[in-house]
Amino acid sequence: LIMMRSVGAMLLVTMQCASAWLPVVSVFSRSPLVEQRGGPRGIATPRTAQRPVLRCAAGESEFSSIKAWEAEFAALKSAKGVTTSPVEKGSNVLSKALPGFAVIGNAFERAFNKDSDPQQKLMNDNQLAKQGEKQLDAPPMDGYRIVNTYEHTKESFTQGIHWCDKENLMFEGSGGATFSHGTRIAKIDLESGKTVMHRSLPERYFGEGIVILGDRLFQLTWTSNVGFVYDKNTLKLLDSFTYDHPGWGMTTDGKSLIISDGSPYLYFYNPDTYEQERKLLVRYLGRKSGEMTPLRRLNDLQFINGKVYSNIWEADRIAIVEPESGLVERFIELKGILDTDDEWIQKWSKSDRCLNGIAYDAKKQRLFVTGKMWTKLFEIEVVEGEADRQEEEKKAMPKDYYNPASGGAFDPLGMGIQ
Repeated sequence: LIMMRSVGAMLLVTMQCASAWLPVVSVFSRSPLVEQRGGPRGIATPRTAQRPVLRCAAGESEFSSIKAWEAEFAALKSAKGVTTSPVEKGSNVLSKALPGFAVIGNAFERAFNKDSDPQQKLMNDNQLAKQGEKQLDAPPMDGYRIVNTYEHTKESFTQGIHWCDKENLMFEGSGGATFSHGTRIAKIDLESGKTVMHRSLPERYFGEGIVILGDRLFQLTWTSNVGFVYDKNTLKLLDSFTYDHPGWGMTTDGKSLIISDGSPYLYFYNPDTYEQERKLLVRYLGRKSGEMTPLRRLNDLQFINGKVYSNIWEADRIAIVEPESGLVERFIELKGILDTDDEWIQKWSKSDRCLNGIAYDAKKQRLFVTGKMWTKLFEIEVVEGEADRQEEEKKAMPKDYYNPASGGAFDPLGMGIQ
């Protein structure tokens, strides 16, 4: 009772001060705080907040405009008999202005629901990972070779890419970071890097992964719990659907939509009813621990030859997952593929420039990768066991011969010779 009275008093004082807080919040946030991302996932860092806004609607066609998208969404909601979307229901002025309310709510939820406590969830995932089949050996680590390099829209906060054989175009979904060109879906000519067609979404939606299934293009949003369905050919908005977890990456096995949410789980959804069919824990044998471990931070996804390829957020690495067991069969180490000496790349934090985008051309067997704010998109060839081989070579060298400060060059005297 005392706690309830204290919280009630605090809420009353906070509500009375809301009008005073609102202008202050609006200075630092161009959109709801929950939709801003940079630094730690979902936390806008001071460095991010100081970056210039690059988003620009100049030269944008009427069809590509946010206004046109809003009109289509309004018509869709009207046809479905829906007056407000899930994100609109939860984004009143007070909650935007006073993010402290969310903190209070989360505290109550953690107190009464152990499954919502992050620490408890970590412990549960760790225990679940140890159950069932155990791998005899840790997944091998492959390397890569760059086959081709293509231009990539550098203002794109890339959340997912998908190659379309029929149109011979790369589709890309991007998020609405304030220093990017905003949330959009786009068709891109691979050879020139030019955008052929795109749709821009309003700031309240932070775009995430995309996938094509048949003639439909599916798009996730990060925290809004709503996804959108488009006609693949025209990019006309056809439908929307909801889910009860964050949206990160998405792919398809031809039957289900497979979605990640930054946790060690993959979710399988029916693409017609949008109902969740199953939930899969992704796990692997840790090299140092020798124990089965949940693979967290699963990000953009791509289904390739019966396996799920997944980016790992903030890591230069791709996991290859068996979609029935959830076991990681291999890793692809992509360290060094991004030129971190590039002046444009140096503007962004590790989080804001991380690897995030996998696409596959099944017809020509081409594997593509890119990342957030990258200037290039790469076609790569996977070299089996290459990263493991390089690691073994390092271990075999006398310590004086290997100097990490010189990029691993032959450096017997430790002088940092390049």
